Amino acid sequence: MPGVSMDKQERGSHRWFLVKICFMLLLCLGDLGLNSSVEFDDFTKGDTSTNAKNILVLVFGLQLVLQISTFLTLFLMMGDTYLFRVGLLGVLAKQFTGVLLLHPFYIGYTMALGGYRVAELHKEGFEMNQLWELPYFVPLSVCHKIVAAIYYVANLRSTIKLGSPLYYNKDAWVEIFYDANRDTSRVEQSESLLRRRRVK
Repeated sequence: MPGVSMDKQERGSHRWFLVKICFMLLLCLGDLGLNSSVEFDDFTKGDTSTNAKNILVLVFGLQLVLQISTFLTLFLMMGDTYLFRVGLLGVLAKQFTGVLLLHPFYIGYTMALGGYRVAELHKEGFEMNQLWELPYFVPLSVCHKIVAAIYYVANLRSTIKLGSPLYYNKDAWVEIFYDANRDTSRVEQSESLLRRRRVK
């Protein structure tokens, strides 16, 4: 019976992990879709009223919600790991330093570029196609899309990496830390022996 219950638990964890992978993929696809649309599609359809232009703010807000949700999803996935449960957050963070730093940078970049875009589009008589005539908008937009591509790859790679059984195996990490401490102890002993020989 214990073996059967463990199998059920493992299957349940596997299914839940697949759900999180699919959700992460959907979030990235949603952000990709908005990145491909917000600077090209005229959501107001020529309507220059304030209510129509508020749609631009809503779309901008939706993109930020997707990006924050992506970070929270990744964080929740990390929360299931053994390292997170025992409080070894520093060790876990070192495994995912790149993607953890990329999230605030990309969200901040999106906020800056999106705020610039929305502010200009709220001006009287300003149309969508005039965005590309703004100073610095083109290079800022191109760089944002490059960062976005790196962001998608980093998130998907981190998600797949978190699927490794290593991150959920207590015995594996205990052995890793034991070996690391043993090697450190050997190095310290060797250095101490060398110092003694030099003194002699």
